[in-house]
Amino acid sequence: MRITGLLLALLAAMTLPAQTGKPAAARPLVLAHVMPWFEAKNGWGWHWTMDKFDPFKGQLAAHVHPWNGAYDSSDARVIEYQVLLMKVAGIDGAIIDWNGLGGFDDYASIHRNTLLLIAELKKAGLRFAICAEDNPGQRLVKQSGLTRPLAVEHLRTSLHWLDQHWLTDPAYVKIGGQPVLFIFGPQFLNETEWVAIRGGMKANPLTFALPHLSGMKGIDGAFAWIPVSEGKAVSKESYLGALAGLYATQAHGAKVVAVAFPGYHDIYAQAGQGKSYGFIDPQGGVTFTTTLDQAMKSGAPIVQLATWNDYGEGTVIEPTQEAGFQYLEQVMRQLRPGQDTSPLSLPRIIYENRPWVLAAGPSRAHDAELLDQAVQWLQVGNLTEAKAVLGKIKK
Repeated sequence: MRITGLLLALLAAMTLPAQTGKPAAARPLVLAHVMPWFEAKNGWGWHWTMDKFDPFKGQLAAHVHPWNGAYDSSDARVIEYQVLLMKVAGIDGAIIDWNGLGGFDDYASIHRNTLLLIAELKKAGLRFAICAEDNPGQRLVKQSGLTRPLAVEHLRTSLHWLDQHWLTDPAYVKIGGQPVLFIFGPQFLNETEWVAIRGGMKANPLTFALPHLSGMKGIDGAFAWIPVSEGKAVSKESYLGALAGLYATQAHGAKVVAVAFPGYHDIYAQAGQGKSYGFIDPQGGVTFTTTLDQAMKSGAPIVQLATWNDYGEGTVIEPTQEAGFQYLEQVMRQLRPGQDTSPLSLPRIIYENRPWVLAAGPSRAHDAELLDQAVQWLQVGNLTEAKAVLGKIKK
């Protein structure tokens, strides 16, 4: 029997109130920074290969590897799995890294994947925000041959589309009623260009930039990021001190988004893509636990988990072959204290069962329906019912 929409809504209210898309009042909103740029269907794409590694030979442009292998960010099964993991862990939604509407390289496919991810997040009652990259402007000038005014106009068109289509969405992340827009920079746009673009955005977003660029006009605050630079190894004392300094500025009225990260180990040098930005030792999970605890106590209204899946920089908290579910278990213990972390395995069970149930066709139609029911239970936060339904699937 299928669960009706009305019944799902009622059950959501009865089971896990903090997971209806609204954060618990006693804690900040916790959002995972997601990279929707991976390709597996059409030659693997740059982010798995960096023009050097060959996934057909078991090679990836990464020091850690996804539990489910090199995946495609447009794959509905992958998106469902990732969103359900966020839901079970207690994460409130995602900050999605976005390069605009298209116009260069894989930007159009990233935009498509972003739309797919947003739709799945909303099914689970989760929120979303956008981290817009303005660095594509540099590529449009240097590699596509556009003049600077044309590149700026390209960015303006994308950001105004975002303003009209996403910033007004009820599921979009807001602070005090204002939609929150992250800018990974501004790295290309100068102050005059950014102010002109920002002034044309009708939704009046509260904009957060990288800390060292947050003093620009038209920027409202800073989002903390992984503090690596100059290719150096960064000590625990150094990164905690840098973050503490940024968080302390809130006492003087500054607007800040906090960050938690598992470490940093990029593969750029090995891939021939320039020098490494540096290294932060994961310390077997201690780095993530420490930065998450610091961020949750920082007083910031939002904590960004950096990142869900940036394999090229080794800042991955989704399940990997090396760390398993370790980081999501740490998140769940922080956000849902006292709750058993074993339900994190439920999205994996759904992910593993979908292919063979689908391949079996009409003979396993009931099992296909059970999988759908389990997904619906997880989307409303009822872990007990989801587990019970999955237990009925015939092996």
